[in-house]
Amino acid sequence: MDKLIFSPALAVHITVGFMLVAVGLVPILSRKGARLHRWSGRLFVALMSVLLAAAWIMTLLRFNAYFAALSATASITLFSGVRVLRRKRPDLDPHQRARPLDWIATLSVLAIGVWVLLLVAQGRTGGKAAVSTALVYGAFTYGGWDLWRFLRPTAPPFTPCLWRYEHVVKMLSAYGAVISAFSGNVLTFLPSPWSQLWPTLLFQPMALLWVAALIRQRKQNAPPPAR
Repeated sequence: MDKLIFSPALAVHITVGFMLVAVGLVPILSRKGARLHRWSGRLFVALMSVLLAAAWIMTLLRFNAYFAALSATASITLFSGVRVLRRKRPDLDPHQRARPLDWIATLSVLAIGVWVLLLVAQGRTGGKAAVSTALVYGAFTYGGWDLWRFLRPTAPPFTPCLWRYEHVVKMLSAYGAVISAFSGNVLTFLPSPWSQLWPTLLFQPMALLWVAALIRQRKQNAPPPAR
């Protein structure tokens, strides 16, 4: 029974993963808000959902702390990166605040992160302790941020454009998780754990620079103050 489910899930996971390496570049490189960006973004989310479903099936069948941490981090960034598009203006519309589904998903990922850290402390993660720990702290960062936003949706640093910055950071992180898994399994000439960590070292600064550019652009386009 295990092989009947695990092998097809692995095949789907690998196939979709290779597709995502290419598909994920399109929304990054296309003009934001354009039809190509929206279409490719929806395709990326659909493929990522399939990949993560396969990943969780394999994790449940043959538990591995590293894969649990990677799946949890990728899940929270993808889920939250999409859901934030429904929470653009919580200051104007109470319906755009966190829903029960947001709380359940976030708290579940944080609970998985705590479990993986306990396994790391017990030495039950093999040679993946460093990468697993880094992934868990990534999940804690995103999950902790989201809990703050759920509890205080209009508190600082809220701005009407905050959703855009969150979307950029989280979706880049989701794509970074894809590249991390791809690199760890394909680019085997790179030493461990750097074969799996370099995407994080690349995409996190890229996301921050992107947000800084968006903030600068918004300030430049803002109308001059009335005299």
